Amino acid sequence: MDIQKAYSQLITQFPNLEIYQNHPLAPYTTVKIGGPADIFIHTKKSEDFKQILKHLAEATIFEEHKPLRPSGEGASTSKNSLRGEIPITILGNGSNVLISDAGIRGIVIKNSSNEIEILANNQVKVASGVQLPQLINFSLDHNLVDLEEFAYIPSSIGGAIFGNIHGFDRHDLNQFLDSIEVFDLTTNQLINYLTTQLNWSYDYSSLQDQRNLVVVSATLNLKPGDTKTAKQKYQDIIQKKSPNQPMKSLGCVFKNPAESVCLPIWGEKKGAGWIIDNELNLKGSFVGDAQISPLHANFIVNNGHSTASDYLNLINLVQSQLHTKHNFQFELEIKLLGQF
Repeated sequence: MDIQKAYSQLITQFPNLEIYQNHPLAPYTTVKIGGPADIFIHTKKSEDFKQILKHLAEATIFEEHKPLRPSGEGASTSKNSLRGEIPITILGNGSNVLISDAGIRGIVIKNSSNEIEILANNQVKVASGVQLPQLINFSLDHNLVDLEEFAYIPSSIGGAIFGNIHGFDRHDLNQFLDSIEVFDLTTNQLINYLTTQLNWSYDYSSLQDQRNLVVVSATLNLKPGDTKTAKQKYQDIIQKKSPNQPMKSLGCVFKNPAESVCLPIWGEKKGAGWIIDNELNLKGSFVGDAQISPLHANFIVNNGHSTASDYLNLINLVQSQLHTKHNFQFELEIKLLGQF
């Protein structure tokens, strides 16, 4: 892949944007781990984000007639790429992705678009780069409730949609979505999908796999309500979660195993954290500076100078001991980006 040619074209086309070569990615993740991107682009407005996507879809420096397969936020780096050999990765909050020590090949776009707009009929339109806590507070300040149950989740809106996050009351985010504006890199078009048109599964990746789509914005259906009570609930959730969910982590590392897996072993459904703590006795364990959190065993924290290799070796330790003792392994909640 001709990274230098791609970089030269980008800085010529977009002289006012932050575009760098061999740029470290660790500062853009919640766990502060990860090597560099070949090309790093930081967009802070939706219009800039869309223009970059449009440019990459139209780029003439790549071979023709090869399918465009960018990765969505939180997804692994695309297997196929821009009309040639340059993959694209979209990075939002960096809160559920472990980036390899070697970094990410190709183009990484850090999307920090931050527009929020109140629409008619208690709807809110929000750019995909907006941080979830910002949206929640904005909505409450405008007397709109329902999002408070998503307190203490470190995510951009794009990442929250991609993972279809669930809140404290077990509602999924898609239950509040009216529509999603996406950029289709195959056709170079903006498309507005009503959520009734989407076949939602656990996460948004099923749609991402089928189409070359990048989330640009979303419109949510909220409702007016008692914001004083909602704000108190928001604070109560933070107070309840914060003692055992370290924010300087990637969130839960493993998905909780299915009930069908748990019942033959324990007679009831068990969470991944409980299993790591009580069955494997690995809570607090270290590999290098990566540690299974003493607060919650389904979180791995960086105690200062952890590498991605340390982090992954700790994951592998859990998986190995779990397989030895109970003959199954956890499915990862986090996504691995780059070469491991």
